Amino acid sequence: MRKPAYKFLRRNFLFIMLFVALWFFTAGVYPFPYLVAMGKSLNPAIMEPILIATGVMAIPFTFLVIACKKRPPPK
Repeated sequence: MRKPAYKFLRRNFLFIMLFVALWFFTAGVYPFPYLVAMGKSLNPAIMEPILIATGVMAIPFTFLVIACKKRPPPK
């Protein structure tokens, strides 16, 4: 039995918004991928701490998803 798509979106809206917020934050604060796409050369040493920080920032989101799957928020 398939669930309608709107129920999936409504139930997982919090997770979707968290990942969208993380994506906007990463793309807005760290515009290096856009600079590379425009053809500007960048020193890889500049991007290394930013990539590490982004990875570290993703860890709490991962734990949040695991915790909310075990105990979903009230409807």
